[in-house]
Amino acid sequence: MLNLNKVLIGMFLFVFAVSTTIAFGQAMPHGKWWYSRLSSEKLNLSNEEKSKLDEKFFESRIKLIDLKSVVEKERLQLDKLMGRETLNEKAVMEQFKKLEAARANLAAKRFGFVLEVRKILGFERFQEIKTTFRHFRKMSPNKRQEKMRGAMGRLPE
Repeated sequence: MLNLNKVLIGMFLFVFAVSTTIAFGQAMPHGKWWYSRLSSEKLNLSNEEKSKLDEKFFESRIKLIDLKSVVEKERLQLDKLMGRETLNEKAVMEQFKKLEAARANLAAKRFGFVLEVRKILGFERFQEIKTTFRHFRKMSPNKRQEKMRGAMGRLPE
């Protein structure tokens, strides 16, 4: 019983740490926001910075595709174990740990992109994009769409 409590406490702390990382990553806009006319002008982004952001975005997305696949495979394995008539608690817990490790790797890679953005933008512009995005997320969906229609520049091909 004591070991089970230790495992559960450990998993709780692990999930808490991962969710904190995910929450921080959600403070950033998704996609190629640096091509938004509003973002580009407000942050005074140079073409070189946009190119660097493009490169880091591409590298990140390629790796995220693989990591999302690993999470799905681990989730499927866990579902298979949980769906058996006879429950093997040890196997289920091991698979759960694998799933959580895969999720942590995915969250770490997402956060890695946020770090790259921070390095490219510097402190002040990074704070500006976070503040702007938080404000944007608080808007109603209709207001967001109106804002986006006027803010989007031409996306590169």
